Amino acid sequence: MFDFLISLAPIAVMLVTLLLMKMPAKKASAITFAVAMVEFIFIYKPGVEGAVITIEKGLAMGLFVGLIAIGAMLLYNLVDMAGGFNTINQFLSTLFKDRFALFILICWTFSAFLQGIAGYGLPAVIATTILIKAGYDPAKSAASALLGHSWAISFGSMGSSIYAIDLVTDANFHDVLVGMAEYGSLGMLACGMGVCFIYGGFSHVIKGLKFILPTWIAMTASLYFMAQLEMVSVIGFVTGLVGVIAMMVTYRIISKEKYDHFEKAQIKNLLNGVLPYILIVVMSIGFFILDPSLKITFSFPGYETLLGVLVPAEQDYVKFNILKYPFTIILITTLISLVYYDRIGQLKLNSFGTIVKKTWKKIYSTEITLFLLLCTANIMMDSGMIITLSTSIVAFTGGLYPIMAAVVGAIGAFITGSNTNSNILFGALQENAALSLGMSPALMCAAQSIAASVGGAIGPTTTALSATAAGKTGHESEVYHHTLLPTLAAVAAIGIMNLIIL
Repeated sequence: MFDFLISLAPIAVMLVTLLLMKMPAKKASAITFAVAMVEFIFIYKPGVEGAVITIEKGLAMGLFVGLIAIGAMLLYNLVDMAGGFNTINQFLSTLFKDRFALFILICWTFSAFLQGIAGYGLPAVIATTILIKAGYDPAKSAASALLGHSWAISFGSMGSSIYAIDLVTDANFHDVLVGMAEYGSLGMLACGMGVCFIYGGFSHVIKGLKFILPTWIAMTASLYFMAQLEMVSVIGFVTGLVGVIAMMVTYRIISKEKYDHFEKAQIKNLLNGVLPYILIVVMSIGFFILDPSLKITFSFPGYETLLGVLVPAEQDYVKFNILKYPFTIILITTLISLVYYDRIGQLKLNSFGTIVKKTWKKIYSTEITLFLLLCTANIMMDSGMIITLSTSIVAFTGGLYPIMAAVVGAIGAFITGSNTNSNILFGALQENAALSLGMSPALMCAAQSIAASVGGAIGPTTTALSATAAGKTGHESEVYHHTLLPTLAAVAAIGIMNLIIL
């Protein structure tokens, strides 16, 4: 029991400081890190060398995620200063006169489409900024963007989370992928309804079903079809695109509105406004197909704690595939777009300095939060706190473990801020738990990944990113106020489905 309580302490501190004491994420993260570090040094006794190696792992992960966060904000400021968001908002407002339907489209399907290309919080940041520019409530915008796209995280980022769970388990790959499509369909529906709930409560959940259900059926068909074909790398991208198209068709049929005729100048302005995002899509797909091998990797040696516990070496713990790395793609996009905007007289080249200054001013607090949280995550991994928590849950729950399997997946995503990391941490444990209970390892692993995906909606790192985009830095509790209940409901639904199926 002592080991369990000690392992639970950092998570409990994070929840209390963020949700009850309503501290800014930066301060809450600092306190959480301090608690984890004190436990690590005095209870788990890694020694000086071990402590340094563990913190270096966190810093390496922080560099990987932090650069992406900077890139996302850099791109936002570029598009904003070039007037791109105003153009996008005018177009979407003309296309969708119903602001509720437009809200669902951006949060639930458009953000999922973006997730299929590049994750790491970028879809939520982009969706949040578009919504705020369109005049929606900042906290609700950030919360809905986080929740709305979370179902797609397992299928996004060119399938990284799917490959991760395949690497750490022996479960049949095809069965796991099809299982993820089945659980993912439920997660997709729950997230769509959650977006409606955040927008206007239960009454809007009912009101939104006329848009949600037809779109959900189309996306489920796409998801299941792509899973059967094992088209891992594009499963999220294609399903998100199908969702955007289905939502637009559904809205047009229900509203019976005729779209206004767009002049060539309007279309040209729209294309100029979305140019950076078009470039991101093209380069992401292009580099994925070409698969360039230019990489920078960070590997770390193993060590033995003063208690005699061996922490294994980590080969290629953090890997930067330079031309496929989101920050690189965003930076190239920003520079190309800036040159183009300068040529058409929309933005001057010397505006780049202003864009960089605005970016750092908005992002520095988030960067501190990211580094603190990722160092905390590595402390919990290397100390064995994560394993202690999960094994204790298995022992406590027994036959009801399928429900708790979803909770374990979500906790992993909450701690590490990553669906992929949660799958790496808990994939083998979920498989072993299923085997010991005489249940399907493939379905248990599928539930793990989808629950971790949805749990990403309340991850402190991604919440900090979206809160920054919403101008809510230091007020992340306002975002949690909207995301917590629907996210927990979605995770619970996945757990119950897992129990019924298994």
